[in-house]
Amino acid sequence: MKINFKKPDFLNKNKTDGKVKPRRKKLKHALLITAAVALVLSVVYIAANTVGNVAVSNVTDSFRKVFMSSSNGGWPLTVESLSLKEIRPVGGEILVLYNDEAQFLTKGARTMGSVQFNASDSRVSVKNGRILAYDIAKGDVLLLSKTEKLTEISVQEKILTACLSHNGSFAVATEGGSNIQSKITVYSSSGKALFEWKCADERILDACLSKNGKKLAVLASGVRNAVVYSRLVVFSTDKTEPVSEVKFNDSMMLRVCITRTGRIIAVGDNQFAIYNKKMERTDGLEFSENQLNNVSFDEDGNAVISMREFGGAQTRIFRYSASGVKTAETTITGEADYIRCDGAVSVAVCGKTATKLNKKGQVTQTKTFESVPDKVIYSAGSYFSLEENILKKY
Repeated sequence: MKINFKKPDFLNKNKTDGKVKPRRKKLKHALLITAAVALVLSVVYIAANTVGNVAVSNVTDSFRKVFMSSSNGGWPLTVESLSLKEIRPVGGEILVLYNDEAQFLTKGARTMGSVQFNASDSRVSVKNGRILAYDIAKGDVLLLSKTEKLTEISVQEKILTACLSHNGSFAVATEGGSNIQSKITVYSSSGKALFEWKCADERILDACLSKNGKKLAVLASGVRNAVVYSRLVVFSTDKTEPVSEVKFNDSMMLRVCITRTGRIIAVGDNQFAIYNKKMERTDGLEFSENQLNNVSFDEDGNAVISMREFGGAQTRIFRYSASGVKTAETTITGEADYIRCDGAVSVAVCGKTATKLNKKGQVTQTKTFESVPDKVIYSAGSYFSLEENILKKY
C-alpha cells in the first residue's frame, strides 16, 4: 500500500515575501509530524492484520529507532565488562547482553532500547529482529523486541537450551525430573504451550524450529554400554510422535539447524551431516575429535564450519548454502576465535586479524584490530570489538 501525503496549499511560502510566518511554521511542523505518525500507525495496522502482533514489534522498533533513540556520543563506548555476558548482532543493530539487562545499539552508537530483567545466568537466541533471553538457573524466559518485552514465562526446571522461530514461537528444553532425563516444550509467541516431548534416556543439547514454527528438530545425547551416542529427532508440532529419527553412534551431536529450504544440518564433535526433506543424508564431513573449531548459521540456514589444523597453526573453513551445497573450502592462517556466516559473507577472526570471505571462499577484505579482542562480532559490514571495557567499531 502506498500512502501519499499532499502538503496543504496554506503551508506553502507566501510568494510575495518568501517567508512563512512563525505561527504557520509551527503548524507546518506539527502537521508533518502528525503525517509521519499516521504513516507508521497505518503500517502497524496493516502488519497486525497481515502477519500478527509479533511482526508489529519490528515496525514499532523501527519507529522508536528513528524518533526515540538516544545518543551515547559515538564510538568507542565504555561498557560494564565484568557483568557483560555477550554481544550479538540483531539485524543491523547490536545486542549488548548483561545478566540483568538487554541493551540495543544502532551502528551509530545510539541506544535504541533497553529492557531490564532479574537474571543470574542469561543466554539468548536471536531470530527476525527478536530475542529470546533465558536464565538457565532461574528458569525465566523473555521474548523481547529491540525496545520492549513481548512475552514472559517461567519454568520450574533448569533450562538446557532454547530456540526461537521467525514467527515468534519458541522452544525451551529443560531437565526432565524423575525418570526423565530432559524434555522440550514449544510455546506460541504469547507464551501458550503448544507441544511437549519427554526424552527418557538422553539429555537434549540443541534444538531448532523451522521458520513457521511447525517443525522441530532436536539433538539429544546419551551413554549406553560406555559408548556415547546421539539422536536427531524431528517432529511436526501438531503431532505427538516423531516424523523421523537418525541415530549417531560414537558421536556427540552439538548443533542443529533447519534451513529455509527445509534441509536439516547437524554438527557434532566428529561429523557434519546434511539431510534433505526425506531425511536422506546428502552431504557432510567427518573429522577427528578436537578438530572442530566452531560453526555458524545465519537465519536462512547458510552454514560456515571451521576446523583447526596443525595444532591451530591454520584454520580450514567450509561454507554450505541453505540448499545443502558446499560453495567454498579455504584455509587461513591462525586459529579462528570467532566465525560468522552472514548471507553470502563469511568472517573469521584470528587474534588481531579479521578476514572476510565471499561465498566462493575468496578473501575480499582483511582488517587488523588495535589489540586482541575479548569478544567480537560482525554486523552489517562492520566489526564491533570489545577490548578490555571498551566497545570499538571497525
